[in-house]
Amino acid sequence: MAMNSDVKHWISFSGGKGSAATVLLAHILGYDFEMIMADTGIEDEDLWRFTDDVAKFVGKEVIILRTGKTPWDVYREKRYIGNTRTAHCSTELKTKPVMRFLNKYAGASEPLVLGMNLGEIDRIDRAALNWSPRPVKSLLCEYQWGNRFIDHLFAWFGIELPRLYKMGFPHNNCGGFCCKAGLTQFNTLLERLPGVYAKHEKEMGLVMKDIGDTARPFLRKKANGETQYLTLTDFRERVERNEIDVPLYEFGGCGCFSDEL
Repeated sequence: MAMNSDVKHWISFSGGKGSAATVLLAHILGYDFEMIMADTGIEDEDLWRFTDDVAKFVGKEVIILRTGKTPWDVYREKRYIGNTRTAHCSTELKTKPVMRFLNKYAGASEPLVLGMNLGEIDRIDRAALNWSPRPVKSLLCEYQWGNRFIDHLFAWFGIELPRLYKMGFPHNNCGGFCCKAGLTQFNTLLERLPGVYAKHEKEMGLVMKDIGDTARPFLRKKANGETQYLTLTDFRERVERNEIDVPLYEFGGCGCFSDEL
């Protein structure tokens, strides 16, 4: 018997484990739902394979929204580069397109469902403020699905996880890039996907030149009690010269749908 069939749920499907598990949970429990994805223009190629696999399993199509821009286009237009405090790329490429779509096609009481778990309650609370009066919820929290169970879930259903997880990335968004990510994640990107790293390094150089003297990169490192800001070129060159100790777990993290508008 279908649950909550009187209310359509709009699942924000990012292509990551959390949102994919949310889709599977909604399918198993018989929710009336649709999947909506905002493409940032820099997604990993295997994200689309994973998206297709999940969509085929639940027998639905994913509604994909595209602005035709990338985060670097946003940084250039806004005249500053995103950082650990302000990810306006997420706001412009994800939050606003999804919000416009839902305001046009979804009922006001139909909730936005995010793939965040019990360890991300703070993000859910912030998202609820941004999206009010539209309800925001997490099925993973409601049904207390933890990461270990989620990892086994895909194996049970024969759905191969995205390659970025196997490479050591903590998420499957933006092709391994994120302006909120730390040194560990960018070192992983440099090691595992050097071609992708090189593209972002080139883009950063071009955007910083376009913005001018006020441009500031997002990578940071403490040295002698002071914060140093590193461009992607600075970081790569220091890694190549063995002049930087990369932390093991300084991944940082994206805050999509939870940053202030």
